[in-house]
Amino acid sequence: MNVARLSRWAIALMQDIPPLDASRKGCQERDSRPRTQCAPDPASHRANLWLLIFHQIIFRVGWTFKTESVVLPGFLDFLVGPGAGVYRGFLPILNRAGQGVFPIFLARLMDHVPTKRFTLVIFSALLAIPLGLMAVLALGHGEIGRRNAAVTFLAVYFLFSGIYGLYQVAFNTVQGKLIRPDYRGRLMSYSTFWGTIPAVLVGFLLLRSWLSGNFPHYDIIFAASACLFIFSGVLCLLLREPVRNETGHEVTTVSFWEPFIRSFRTRPGLRGLWLVGMVYSFSLALVPHYQAFARERLHISADQQYLWVIAQSASVGVFSILVGWLADRFGNRLTFALLVFCSAMTPAWCLAMLHLPRNWVESGIWFTFLTLAFTTLTPRLAVNYALELVPAQEHAVATAGLQVAITLPLLASPLWGWIIELWGFERLLHAAIVVISLAGAMSIFLPEPRTSLHAKLPSKIIPGEE
Repeated sequence: MNVARLSRWAIALMQDIPPLDASRKGCQERDSRPRTQCAPDPASHRANLWLLIFHQIIFRVGWTFKTESVVLPGFLDFLVGPGAGVYRGFLPILNRAGQGVFPIFLARLMDHVPTKRFTLVIFSALLAIPLGLMAVLALGHGEIGRRNAAVTFLAVYFLFSGIYGLYQVAFNTVQGKLIRPDYRGRLMSYSTFWGTIPAVLVGFLLLRSWLSGNFPHYDIIFAASACLFIFSGVLCLLLREPVRNETGHEVTTVSFWEPFIRSFRTRPGLRGLWLVGMVYSFSLALVPHYQAFARERLHISADQQYLWVIAQSASVGVFSILVGWLADRFGNRLTFALLVFCSAMTPAWCLAMLHLPRNWVESGIWFTFLTLAFTTLTPRLAVNYALELVPAQEHAVATAGLQVAITLPLLASPLWGWIIELWGFERLLHAAIVVISLAGAMSIFLPEPRTSLHAKLPSKIIPGEE
């Protein structure tokens, strides 16, 4: 499929968004239906959908400058030099610990914030602070020594991950409030696909020169990312958000963990998703090591890093179209299970390259980062699935609990980095295939909430056979 045909397909899918023909009368019948099932105002819903799409496109371009699988671990290897595997092993746990711990303190408060878009604006802009610190570190790392530079970077990275975790809670809560469940797949797929075009362009035009040579310009990379995050946050001020009366959900003095424990006990579908996330998280522990596998085990030049970023960004954009369509048509559960199984392709391909001719390896290394798209999209779709499993007032708790579930097994990720330095990559790659397959098998038995949701919605606000 060439680029022109793919673009026409994407445009056709975008035109497939039907207008919301539900009358405002449906929104007046709040007493007889949960508020999440109420028909949104058509004009506001469509405006919010496109604003969040544009927000995510800009956010995605900013994210390209600090790709978790290539740029950040490459920067850490640049700071430390030989023997960076142990330090690199801390990246997954710091990433998920920040995204899992920080949101816990926000999750119980989000339902009591009347205008949630301001939290999205604030946390998008706050991401610029740790990125600015990384830019300063890139300029002055030679003055403080390799070990101190590595520890400083890991601390700043933990701060970034924590703020990003707060951003995720804010974005998911705004999405849950303003975007209907059967449109969230489109929000993910359109923003990701159309964000791919500028992401690939900056990869070719900017990252290619900024990452080349013995002294990459990481300071410029992180500064550019910070500016884009700020701009994406400011855009969210334009969201049309109704101010709802939250008096039905007053802050209580219950135990801090009680909402999470209650959801774990009373929501079997959510409990199953959390358990699948715990098993699947092993695949996330290996993400920062693939670029080191390419350089150290396969002896691929680091000058190709920009191509790896482009391969991953482009594949995420292309696959997101298909994933969003599958999620909206067949449900998030089935699509989530499919993505989990497909995530095993990355370690399998790495093992296969160890037995391929040298010229095949050099020309096929990009496929490793292409298949990482499945690992990137799986947690995003898991969030959308969690939003369908619980009512609106439990959205923040459900997504924060999912982050915690994914984080817990990653406490062992420094051990995996130590094993790589000691015994190499092969043993962990074999283990990754087994564990990911187990997670996929578990996901098959998760419940499908889409049928019950459509049964509750009035026929007027269910889109036609689009």
